[in-house]
Amino acid sequence: MEQIRNTYDENAKISYKVADVITACLTGLETFLKDLKANIPDSLTTLVENLNTKYAKKEDFGISIDTDYEILNQYPELIKGSINNVLSLVNYSKYNQKSIYDQIDVDVIDLIRAFNQFEYSFMIMLLKIMSRKEAIEYIKRMADDIVHSRKDPSRYLDTFDALIDRFQGNLERWQAQDVVFKNLNDKKLLYKVKKCRWAEVMKDFDLELSYAIMCYTDFENAKNLNPNFILTRSKTIMMGDDYCDFCYHDTRHEKEIMHPSEKEFLELN
Repeated sequence: MEQIRNTYDENAKISYKVADVITACLTGLETFLKDLKANIPDSLTTLVENLNTKYAKKEDFGISIDTDYEILNQYPELIKGSINNVLSLVNYSKYNQKSIYDQIDVDVIDLIRAFNQFEYSFMIMLLKIMSRKEAIEYIKRMADDIVHSRKDPSRYLDTFDALIDRFQGNLERWQAQDVVFKNLNDKKLLYKVKKCRWAEVMKDFDLELSYAIMCYTDFENAKNLNPNFILTRSKTIMMGDDYCDFCYHDTRHEKEIMHPSEKEFLELN
């Protein structure tokens, strides 16, 4: 198959309700707090206090939403601070909206910043209650659990062409990555990322932690696409490489899994 290219647009926008951004972020925080309560309950109060201290420095937008969370609703100050943090990250003021429930065109860079830096803001608090190595392993274990919970056989894809179609739908909507695909006879799918907004918004943060939060799940997510798919990768922009060298393998057609050479990826332009 010939190469397929997806373009990156620095000015891309997506129609969104800011309320939906807030809800998604709060739901992610609730999931994290539930996991913390189940695994290291003695640390929950300390972590919440640290987050409240961090969020107290944020601008108060005076906005609230109705919530129904098992853990978060016990901490109204944390909900308020989290909402202010999301609104700050998404640059809510520049959109000059009267209501967070308005459907507006939001800059993709603002959405990515809100979703990813918000998640980072509470994940990094693990470093205050455990060692760096333990925190990274904790994040990876939790990420794997979340991916496994999303397994849905009804959404499995049978071929790499179908996989490209699904990827392209997301890539075209977000326009946040410069990607080149190449399907090698249904044995391997080369997926080279040359530019990535997710890496850009995290470049000034702890990259190893950012990788654990945002990139590590790619391996388990490959199995959610089809249990026969395996992902290999040796480079990521997040960790300072020039590009990401994804390769999806189909074990029904490729028995010996070998990652492609650097030369094969350099030929993708």
